[in-house]
This record gives sequence, structure tokens and C-alpha cells, in this order.
Amino acid sequence: MLDSFVVCDLETTGLSPRQHEIIEVGLVRVEGGQIKDTFHSLVRPRQKLPVGIRRLTGLTGEQLRESPELQEILPPVLDFLRDFPLVGHNIGFDREFLEAAAGWLPNPAYDTLELARMILPFSPGYRLSDLCRFLGIENQAEHRALSDALATVELYRRLTELLRELEPEILYFLSALLQKAGSAWAVPLSSLVPPAVRGSPQVKIDAFFTGQALPEEPAADGKPAAAGKRKFSAGPDELPSLLAPQGPLAAGLPNYEYRPQQREMIAAVIRALNEKKHLIMEAGTGSGKSLAYLLPAVHRALTGGERVVVATNTINLQTQLWEKDLPALTGALSWPVKAALVKGRQNYLCLRRWLSAVTADSATPEEAAFWARTLVWATRTKTGDRAELNLSLREQEFWALVCADSEGCLGALCPWFSRCYVNRARKAAEAAELIVTNHSLLFSDLRSENKLLPAYGLLIIDEAHHLEDVATEQLGLQVSWAQCKRWLNGTGRLLARLAGQLPPPGFPAWPDLLKSAQEERQKAVFNAGNFFQALLALVRMHGSRGAPDSGREMWRLSGEKEAFSFPEAEAANFSLTFGRLTDYLEKIVNLLEDWLPLAADWKSYYGEALAQLTAGKELGVRLNFLLNREEEDYVYWVEAAVQEESLPAGRQISLHAAPVHVGKMVHDRLWEPRETVVLTSATLSVEDDFTHFMERVGLDLLPPERLQTLLVDSPFCYAGQSLLGVVNNVPLQGEVPDEEYFRALLAALTSLIRAAQGKTLVLFTSHRVLQETHRRLKIFCEEADIYLLAHNIDGSRTRLVEEFRSNERSVLLGAASFWEGVDIPGEALSCVVIVKLPFGVPSIPVVEARLEDLARRGKDGFRHFSLPQAVIRFKQGFGRLIRTMQDRGAVVVLDHRLITRRYGKQFLNSLPLKNHIRGDSAAIARQVARWLRQQSSVAGNRSSEKAENRQGLP
Repeated sequence: MLDSFVVCDLETTGLSPRQHEIIEVGLVRVEGGQIKDTFHSLVRPRQKLPVGIRRLTGLTGEQLRESPELQEILPPVLDFLRDFPLVGHNIGFDREFLEAAAGWLPNPAYDTLELARMILPFSPGYRLSDLCRFLGIENQAEHRALSDALATVELYRRLTELLRELEPEILYFLSALLQKAGSAWAVPLSSLVPPAVRGSPQVKIDAFFTGQALPEEPAADGKPAAAGKRKFSAGPDELPSLLAPQGPLAAGLPNYEYRPQQREMIAAVIRALNEKKHLIMEAGTGSGKSLAYLLPAVHRALTGGERVVVATNTINLQTQLWEKDLPALTGALSWPVKAALVKGRQNYLCLRRWLSAVTADSATPEEAAFWARTLVWATRTKTGDRAELNLSLREQEFWALVCADSEGCLGALCPWFSRCYVNRARKAAEAAELIVTNHSLLFSDLRSENKLLPAYGLLIIDEAHHLEDVATEQLGLQVSWAQCKRWLNGTGRLLARLAGQLPPPGFPAWPDLLKSAQEERQKAVFNAGNFFQALLALVRMHGSRGAPDSGREMWRLSGEKEAFSFPEAEAANFSLTFGRLTDYLEKIVNLLEDWLPLAADWKSYYGEALAQLTAGKELGVRLNFLLNREEEDYVYWVEAAVQEESLPAGRQISLHAAPVHVGKMVHDRLWEPRETVVLTSATLSVEDDFTHFMERVGLDLLPPERLQTLLVDSPFCYAGQSLLGVVNNVPLQGEVPDEEYFRALLAALTSLIRAAQGKTLVLFTSHRVLQETHRRLKIFCEEADIYLLAHNIDGSRTRLVEEFRSNERSVLLGAASFWEGVDIPGEALSCVVIVKLPFGVPSIPVVEARLEDLARRGKDGFRHFSLPQAVIRFKQGFGRLIRTMQDRGAVVVLDHRLITRRYGKQFLNSLPLKNHIRGDSAAIARQVARWLRQQSSVAGNRSSEKAENRQGLP
């Protein structure tokens, strides 16, 4: 490895070398493995220091004004670098800035970020600060150039030590993959590979797994571990008493708060179980519904002799239940429940596919880089779960090539069947008494006729307001260019491997069969490309934008074939050649099956060919369904990524079909066969009425006596903790020219942000409006020393929420996903601004079809669908403000329809706060500022009283 190099770290005013400037340089020279010299200097920029950079680095304009300009320090910087290799964390960023300043930089660069992502696959994050915490490296001043450079020196030393501990075979393959990827690390890593291994043709990566001992597997016979009922001191009816202020949960859970709402919810769940009813339960924010349903769920799992399933929609809640709530509850009560986290099979690594990919000569540099990224992890993971890898969006595309996709599964014929991560997860589920899963897998299980989840009794569905959308997606069908290309490429690789095998004597037609199949495959690739390219062109001409932040354009296909526009000829050619190819593949499979008794070698080829044929037939069924478009109860459409213009980059073009009604399907497959299902969320009702939710998911088809409902108020005192304001002088977008609209919007936002001194979350329904608002708001925020953050502009949702929480005087602009699941308790958030009432996009094909269907049935689509959906979404947005008993703040709505349209009352009546103020933006901002000052004063007095009481003062 490198033992002489210069570590470089720069602080800059932004991310672009063309637009931004260097403000600090930190260099550390290492020679012979030892630090020999350092260089540090602040740099005076020509532009004003942005607020975000001031917050990040702690630097001020005054400090920089006394510093030299870049051209003054550039000569000593280059002299310090000389011809030493450059090492840094995300060194490409620093190198680009140095090259922009110097014109050219000959020094080779080595990125510790790239190395860490390979060597530390289980790190929770890969920012320098994350890695320093993970490895216990001291960094005295994060985001200061010299301190970060010194931390990077230590990080490199630790990574090198870990590399030396790797097995020689792993180092050999890691070096080879990095060579294919064109990585700078390939040569240094190759120096660590022992000569005996480097020159041996016998080194095979699969031998590493063959030599490993099999990890223990849970013993499972298809029944939960608690096959018989257990005896507990507490019966079902006594469970609410466990929540008492002096009860076992209060004693066993840190920061436990007694909430009477939980007793009410537990009693309702027990009653539903006893009476064999389905329970629809809306529980307001802060009511503690997770604990309220987990307690009877765990008790039922341990005593009822049947498995319990808990399903959530979001990964965040699933993770919270699995890693926090469930262990805390069972630990506090010492209840030995055996639980399992169950995910879809595509979340798990397929060793056979991965080994094939890692050893393939045809890997692109990008693919080789990803295989290198997964190599150490694959040899260390016990679960094969991709969640351990912290994958980027781009990496998830490569994951699709090596995950345990059902389309390519060989089953018992797979040589790695005994080590299959999917089988291990399935056995863990079969041995479990309680399963935590997600909505998608729940509905995939229904679609597969209960082949994915083991038999279970009680089902609890949290975040149930998402049920219709998830059911629509999972009970529908789709075929994408990426899926077709992946199957065609897999078939091509299979045919190439078979061509290298000599058939048994007496089969002279074998080579001709393979040749014909390969020729048909090439025709299918050509025809598929023509078909999807034609679809892409149609979306460009006729499509409309999908849901906010989807990044998709959509074009709906009518029930009748559009001979004038739909590419019927291209579709027919693709379907024909695809069918012929599967026919050839079936002939090959039949021959291989006949050859199985002749030699053991044919077994793996037969299994792979059979899996490929099965996948092809299933893909063909979906393709024909979508091309024929004969089912009247389905809506059909084409989707494409907004930025895609041609097929090489247009992998995301896809055909879709979804049922217009999911209610009847969900009723028949889920509600009717089960005794008790608990459905819960903070937002299920409209004006305290569950009718809309019940109709959308088919619960209205059940006899009323089989249903039980419960509305549980939040424990928060919204009248004392929150203020609701409605601005009446911001026009609706489209009512006036765009320039006038944005001027009014900007005026309202700046006055509110000033009133709240930052600490504001602004919720949009359109990302285009968000982007334009961000552009116009930047100048104000910079001058007001407010840190502005925007969705899909300044980072991922998780990163933005983290930044917002940790920085005072911040403003966060969010769309779509920010309306729910964002939890920012405490003083970081004082004001939530809702720019526009969150009505759905009526041009989305599924929505459009459902509105048409309601019209055919003589119902008002707006009143029966669009309005209640918007109300539920509105409640989610409102719920971002108050997250704890101590939170205080204001929600301001900039959409005057809330008070000028009759339907506005449904929004207002659905909120836990019954009073509101109204006026122009300036008046509302003044009242918000006054109210927040009063709340701050009250909170300050309370703090003083507490401090005095602690000191024993009168």
C-alpha cells in the first residue's frame, strides 16, 4: 500500500469549482508511514460566505477577510504537494478545485471514501464524521481542513490495517475487480496479495464459501415456536394494567410516559380478538399506538398458539419496531417472544448470481466497481440483507443483477441452496411467533396465494392509510425495458455457456438449436429496443407529469387499442420473437432434462435453463396481458423517467396495468378469510368518519357487525401548543401570471420565516414550485443569516432532516415525502407552512380512471375521492408540527380555499385544533411572531421555576 503521500482536505463555498471558491486548505505529508509536515491556510474568497458554509465550518467573513487570496498561497501549496500521490476523503472533489486553480495537477489521487465503502461494509455511514465515530478516530474540529486531513491520515491507517487482515483470496479478487473498474486502488492493493496466490490459476472465490462452516439455522416445522399456549400471570384483560404509572413497563422502560389513550387502544384490540372482529383505529400523534398494539400482539403470539404479523408501510417505522419498540417492550416484561423481520426476496443476495457476476469477464467498469464494493460484505454477512450495505440509488440498479429474484431461482437445484439467505429468512419466519414485515410483502403474499409468509392469525397493519396505493401497486402488473433486457441478457449468457458444452453422442442438431436460439434472441433484443423506444417517443409527445417528486412522465392507454398511435407493429414483432425464443428455450430444457441421467454436470445447466424458461414464460404472460389490454377493470399506462431521452439511458421506460378497484380484491383475499385484522394510523378519518377509507379498501363489503372502530385523540393540548393561521391574500397558482404568484408567495414566506426566526418547514405539492421558490428565497435567507435547505436540491430526505435539526435558524423546503414520516421535535421547528392544499394530480392514470369510474356510477369524484384523499394528506402535513408535550408552534396555510370554499370546512373540522386566525400574510406573520414570543416567555418561566425548585429556593 501507499506509505508516502499527501492528504488533502479543502473547505469551499459550494460544490462547483466553476461557481464556488476555496476558503481553507489543509495538507498533511506522510513519508514512510509517518507524518512529516503539515500545511494550513485560510483563503479570502471574492464572494460572500454562504450561511450553510458558516454553520458547517464555524468560519466567519471577518476571519477570511484577513486571510490571503488563493493565488498567494497556490505556489506553496503546489510546492508542498510536489509529485506525491494525493489521498483524501472524496478526493475527486478537492482535486477538481485544485485543478481549477492550478490549471493542471499531475498527482495521482486515491479516495479513502471508495476504500471505506469496500472495507467497512457495515458502517452506518461513509461521511468522514460517520467513519471517525465508527472507528473511534478523534477529529478535534470537524469540517475544518487541517483537522479533517489529520483524521483522514488515521482513517487511511486503519483501513490499511483492515486490508492486511483480509484473506489472500479476497485481496486477490478485490484487486482484480478494481483493475476492471479502473480504480486507482488496484495497484496498491495488488501489492498486498501474496505472490503464491497472485500467480495461481487455482484461486476461486467460490472456494472461499465452500470452505466456510454453515451458520446455524433455526429449527422450523412450519409452526411457530410457541406451538402450545403458555401461561402468564397476566391474562388478556389485565394487559392495560401493565401500563399503569407504577407498573412493570414504567419500571422497565426509560423515559416512560403514562398515556391513558394506550389503555383504550389495548382494550379495543383485545375486544376485537375476543369478538373476532376487524378493528379500524385512528390514534392521534403522541398517543403511543405502537406500544398499544405491540403489547396485545406479543401476548397473543405467546399464548394463542398462532403467529402474529405486524406490517408497516415505511422502512423507518419497520426499523423502529424491530430495533427499538419490540426489544424494549419484551425486555421490560421479560417476555421471551421469538420474532423475525421478513422482507421480500429481492432484499437478499443470491450467491449463485453474485458469484457468476463477480467472475464474469464481461463486467463493465461500473459493474466491477460494485462487485468490489460487495466483495468483503458478501464474505462476512450472516443475513445477505442489502440493508446492511447502505446502497446508493445507482447501486440499487446493479443490485437487481445479483439479488434473489424469484425469476432466476433454481430452488433445490442450486449448488448454493444450503447457504441460501432467502431460505434462512424463510426458516426464521417459520420458527417465529411474531413477524414484522411491510405492506408490499403482505400483498405480494396475497397475490402468490400465501406462499411468501407462513400461516398467521392476528394481523396488525400500521400506516394503514397507504393500503389502497400499496394494493394497487402489488396487485397490478408491469413490464419494463430493464426487466426485458435483463432476461434477454441472461438468456444470451446461458446460451453461450451451453454452446461450450459437448452434447452426449447422438445429438448432432444441438449446435444448430443453440445457434437458432441465439439468432432469435438477437431479433428479440432488436425488436424490444424498437418497441420501448417507440413507447418513449409517445410518452414524450402525449405524456403528463406523474405525482410530485416521482420524476416520471405518464401516458394512459385507453381500453381500446389506439391504432393511430400505439406502436402495434413494434409490439407484435417483439411479442412474436419473444414467444419464439421461449419456445427454443423450452426445447433446450427438455433435452437437458433427458440428459440428466447421463452425467451429473448437466444438473446445474438444467436448473439454470429451467429457471430462465420459467422467468421468460412469466414475463411473457405479463407482456401479453399489457399488450392486449382486454381486462376492462384495469387501467393501462406507460411510464418513463422525465430525464430519459433515448433507450441506452431509458432503461426506466415501462408498461403498467392496475385494477381500478382494489377494494373487492382486498376484501376477498384479506378481510373475509381472516378473523381479526387491526388497521391503524394517525390519519384514517375525514371529519371523524371512516367511510372513505372503508370504501377504498373494501371494508365496507363486510357485514357491519364484523367491524369495530375507534377514534383516539392525541394527548397533546393543541389549543395551548399550536396556532393555526390561514392567509387570504396569496393567489392560487394559475389564477394570476406566474410572476405575480411567486412574488406573493415569496412575500408571505419571508414574513413568516422572519417571524419564526427560521425554524420553518415549508410543504409543497409541486417540486417545480419548490425549485423556483428556492431560487428566489436564497437571497433573503443569506441576508437574514438563515440556513436554507431544499428537497432534491441539497440532499436526501434523511440528510436534510438531520441538517435541519442540528442547525438553528434553518428553513426546510419539502415536497411529497415530507408531508409524513418527518419527525422534528423540540425547538428546531416552530412553524409549518402549507403552500397549497394537497389535492392529488387528476391526470395520473389510476386517479383519472377512478374518477371516471365514480362518474359512471353517478358519484361525484371530487367529493368521494379527491377531497377525502386531500384531507387525509392535509392532516399528515399538520401533524409535522407537534411531536411531544413540550412542542410549541404555528401552522400557516397559504391556500385561501380553506376559508373561501365550502369544502374547506372538511379540512378544518378534521384537525385536532378547532380555532384558527385568518388575514393577509403580513397580519398573520405578526400574530405568529407575537404568539411564539409569548410561548417562549412561558417556556422560559417554566425553566426558571424548575431550576429554582432544583436548588431548593422558595
